[in-house]
Amino acid sequence: MSEHEKTREEAAMEYQPSQITGQLKAIGAVLPEAANASGWAEAGEELQHSGHSEVLDAKRRQAAEAVVDSATAKVKSGFGYITGDQSMQSRGNTEAESAQWKYKQGTSDSTLAVPVPSVEGVKGKVESVVGMVTGDQGKQMEGNQRAEKAAWKDGV
Repeated sequence: MSEHEKTREEAAMEYQPSQITGQLKAIGAVLPEAANASGWAEAGEELQHSGHSEVLDAKRRQAAEAVVDSATAKVKSGFGYITGDQSMQSRGNTEAESAQWKYKQGTSDSTLAVPVPSVEGVKGKVESVVGMVTGDQGKQMEGNQRAEKAAWKDGV
């Protein structure tokens, strides 16, 4: 394959929305205004709109991926519990936590959004960690259930 030919995957990667490039486009729109160049200002407005749209697309995609990742992680955690494989259960818990952070970033207007669980959610997570550390799968699963129930109530 020549260097000018691209695979479908490479071509698809080029056109993926990005929060970073979207922000750069939006910022680029401000510079022409400062120079009082009307032609640049029009181009800047278009660029700003394009950048904003790209950021929103990237956030939607990130949130959708996080939902899938979370579901997969919870299945993994449950399967680990059912089969008695605490390592798999713990990996599932860790992946679910990571997906929760990704989802919060994808659905928030803030650049540095942090998921804030309720007191009940924190208690569940602590109980789950205690179960991991002590090797008590039952306690770990109870903590998972408690944290999950709180997450549904909190909308996190």
